[in-house]
Amino acid sequence: MPTDNNVTFTGPLLRERDKKIIEKYEKEKGELERRLQKIKHSSEETAKELFDAVNRGRRLARSLGFEDVYEAQIFIDSVEHEVSFKDCMARFKILEAELRCEKKEVAVLQAKLAKTENSRNVQAELEKVKAELR
Repeated sequence: MPTDNNVTFTGPLLRERDKKIIEKYEKEKGELERRLQKIKHSSEETAKELFDAVNRGRRLARSLGFEDVYEAQIFIDSVEHEVSFKDCMARFKILEAELRCEKKEVAVLQAKLAKTENSRNVQAELEKVKAELR
């Protein structure tokens, strides 16, 4: 088998050449397989992170009383006041504490009113008894 540079390859030379070519391509194939495994691993990790993010968003939306993140975002975007949820919850806690105090005050005032009404009733009965005695 003559070539361009007038070198003739015999069986052992061809086998050696073929062996080098095979080794070269096996090495490239190994490198490509390692790269493929890295890409697969990266893809699996990204898919897992995406799954986790979607589920966290779904749980958050449901915790806020919405069906999904899209519905929650539409509601938030349509609110005229720029109040964060965190600020809203802080204000809500303050208002709940104020309401508890007001309820206690109402209970005290109702008790005083009941005493006053009872006192008036006693006073009226006393006046009635006095009138009968005269």
